Amino acid sequence: MELKTHLKRLEELHLSGAVRKSGEALGHVLADDFFEFGSSGRVFTRQDFVDGASPHTLTLHDWTMHPLGGQAVLTTYRVKNHSLNRETLRSSIWTHDGTEWKLYFHQGTRVSE
Repeated sequence: MELKTHLKRLEELHLSGAVRKSGEALGHVLADDFFEFGSSGRVFTRQDFVDGASPHTLTLHDWTMHPLGGQAVLTTYRVKNHSLNRETLRSSIWTHDGTEWKLYFHQGTRVSE
């Protein structure tokens, strides 16, 4: 499978309600040393998602991929949060651990209304 298609599919999994509700499923996407700068201004780690994340209804659009080297990729996109009726700019850094791609870093920034 093409890397761009694969990473977009992983990004969509990361945002899907079914995966976000399950700490175990989310753990398959997140790197062990994952961290996030949330749109709330809080900093999160993988441990914060042991019990899952909020199951908001999210739609991803304007997704692009920016290679950072052989083992790292930056993705950028917009998310519409239908539950909270707001939009955020998102960026993720995906790293390859020798076996699979994992989400290493994520940031959400609110778009002003």
